[in-house]
Amino acid sequence: MNAQSFQSMVEGAAKEGWGWFEQMDPSVREKLDVRQSKDAEDSKAISAAWARFADTPDGRKALEKLFDTTLRRTVFFAALGLDPTSMAVFGAMREGQNAVAYEIARQIALGNQETIQPRET
Repeated sequence: MNAQSFQSMVEGAAKEGWGWFEQMDPSVREKLDVRQSKDAEDSKAISAAWARFADTPDGRKALEKLFDTTLRRTVFFAALGLDPTSMAVFGAMREGQNAVAYEIARQIALGNQETIQPRET
């Protein structure tokens, strides 16, 4: 398959809307479908593994500790002597920690086939 130029992609999108992006060689579409199917199976297996882990006493204990030190932890960004840059870096670090813990909780919920709500930001 030949790569299309950026300009031709933009022009095609402008003329034909989103349907233009669906045009592809059938063999490429088949490979993409196979890959997406495999990715979906992998995603379900990972979610199920997290749910099984959370359902064990050791898993529950580990997750409780993780959530206590991330999602449940109260943080005050304003501290005496802390400059704005340091506060921003600390906030970004905490958001990264929370994002990992939230993703684990989301995976557990998916593995338990629960409805997932979007994360509040």
